[in-house]
Amino acid sequence: MFLSGLAAAIGVLGCGSDETPEPSGAKPPEPPVTTDAGPGVEEAACAPLGGTVVVSQEDGITPSLLWTNGSYLLAWQTRTGGTEEVRVARIGTDGSVSPAHVVATLAGTHALPTLQATSSGPMVTWEDTGPSGLVIQARTLGADGTPTGQPIQLGTSDASEARPATAPMSGGLAVAWMETPGARLGLVNGAGMGSTTALPGARFPALASRGNELALAWSTGGDLSIAQTTGMPGGSVTGTVVRTGTGEARLPSLALDASGATLVAWEDTREGEERIYLARVSASGAKQGEVRVEDAEGSANWPAVTVMGERAAVAYYQFQGGPPSIFLSVFGPGLARDGATLRVSGKNARFPAVTFTGSELGVAWAEKDAGIRMRRVACD
Repeated sequence: MFLSGLAAAIGVLGCGSDETPEPSGAKPPEPPVTTDAGPGVEEAACAPLGGTVVVSQEDGITPSLLWTNGSYLLAWQTRTGGTEEVRVARIGTDGSVSPAHVVATLAGTHALPTLQATSSGPMVTWEDTGPSGLVIQARTLGADGTPTGQPIQLGTSDASEARPATAPMSGGLAVAWMETPGARLGLVNGAGMGSTTALPGARFPALASRGNELALAWSTGGDLSIAQTTGMPGGSVTGTVVRTGTGEARLPSLALDASGATLVAWEDTREGEERIYLARVSASGAKQGEVRVEDAEGSANWPAVTVMGERAAVAYYQFQGGPPSIFLSVFGPGLARDGATLRVSGKNARFPAVTFTGSELGVAWAEKDAGIRMRRVACD
């Protein structure tokens, strides 16, 4: 219960284009399709399990997904009736959705919720507007998403957006966020926030952990760097530059595999239009390859990566000649593409989140004017 003592003591979202406008009015959902279109076309490595789960029909954005205690927890930000909230719901493997719990009512317009499993149970973090800037907050949850205790303040930021990233550690919860003119990394536990490490010039920090191994990624314009440590780093962080050159690297997403290698996916503008790239970096910090994720033309955004044994799955949204949809690409050892890309959603879908249960993937997303959706996916 590493946060019990602390609890007692105490808008730019995507980097791609907006959706293509469509006439207002209720429309039937478009059935997801795959790219296995017939003879001579490679089949996707994954396929949906059952239908799309409607988690919320109210306007919502930026979901986060966690597999814990034999079910999914899904957190998202609502924008309904002039009030913005962070909500959490439990989704069973049978597609059942529990009533959503309101975790926080926002004072401003920031949220970007993130779910993690900690020694205190599930925890959701988000950013909100405070008296003198942004406030990074967290709250522990019950198994069904019921909030427990009161919100906990983890840090503050003077930037226009903090984009907090979190990863569970044996000694607490690692937290990174943007500030001016860089980013900051710290560890929060029952004694509060410990010493923090400045990341000068860093933007879009991302974290992943496995046991007490921590991976950290950040962008400095055209450079994307990764650092891997056992436990929290000391007074400074030195990373391996895995991408440099023209354009920008943005919105990295991280996962650690069983060997200790880091998989990092990010938005890349080296070709002008946004693309998604995936790289593998060994536990010793050596880059072991890079591949472009999407295999079709059109702006691709908001990557989310997870590890499935020796394979990596990357969810993202892409504009393929019209409104965006959610796609899923799988890569095997050596970053070889494993089957064709799967289209998971219908139109006007953005902000995917993905998690691996050990036997299946969960993919969640937001649909314009239609709320939050989720789909279970099985991979061969």
